[in-house]
Amino acid sequence: MKSEMEVGDYAVEIENLGRNFGKFEAVKGVDLKVLKGTVFGLLGVNGAGKSTIIKMLVGHLKPSYGRIRILGRPLEEDPIEIRKRVAYVSENRYLYEWMTVAESIRFTRAFHANWDDGKAADLLKRFSLPPEKKIKQLSRGNRARLCLLLALSFNPELIILDEPTSGLDPIVRRDFIENIVSEISEEGKTVLFSSHIVEEVERVADYVGIINEGELLMVSSIDEIKGSYKRVRYATNGTRPEVAGVPGVMAIENGRHEQVLTVHGWGDATRLALAARGVANPEVLPISLEDVFVNTVRAERERRAGL
Repeated sequence: MKSEMEVGDYAVEIENLGRNFGKFEAVKGVDLKVLKGTVFGLLGVNGAGKSTIIKMLVGHLKPSYGRIRILGRPLEEDPIEIRKRVAYVSENRYLYEWMTVAESIRFTRAFHANWDDGKAADLLKRFSLPPEKKIKQLSRGNRARLCLLLALSFNPELIILDEPTSGLDPIVRRDFIENIVSEISEEGKTVLFSSHIVEEVERVADYVGIINEGELLMVSSIDEIKGSYKRVRYATNGTRPEVAGVPGVMAIENGRHEQVLTVHGWGDATRLALAARGVANPEVLPISLEDVFVNTVRAERERRAGL
């Protein structure tokens, strides 16, 4: 990660972005920057506001307030030029059912001056797509692969994907994600994708943003999460120490003979505070993104409920 960022370092810049639907506030003052050449996963449960943010980024929805810059340009000032440099794949995978795979490729090619026939042919072969087969006859997995082919073949600088593996079985989902990573990481492109599948984000993203009820709760690199968040386990021997006020403790899980804490910023302050409460020889364990996601969202919901 770069220590000092300049304006040109970001593929996406969002400032105080919001979207209302009547009285319902779907996105609430989101601030976000996505570094060029990285894979960023926007993680949240269904209905968290991920798709609304992405639709604003690609110009399908107008923000109620806030500003968006894509590849250094204000979106509202230069949307046509920006679209030439950005690929978008929606979870609905819009395709013309009556076309064949080859016809769909030729049709899409006509809209892009920088279309790369060699790349399209290579991806067609690598994805094992049948060129003469009607799109309506394709499996969900092959539809997803075709959408990815169409998105990558005009060499976009930024690829935006909204729930790209929605509806795919686990094997096809993993294959699809690996195709994205292998294709894009070699060329230094930027990817922003949304997902509600934690394992998917942890597997491929460099950075993750956790969103809940329209609010961005946390943005961090995957490496930073694994380094600064820990699970801490210790025996209780029949008596549970009161650890709710210990610095960094996000969550407490009570077992029959042990407690397990989720801790942000494990270090001497937390260790000494636990020792003062009678916790001896705690075991410090690595943490998964799922643990961080669940506890971050749960803590926010409890805060809102006044618990």
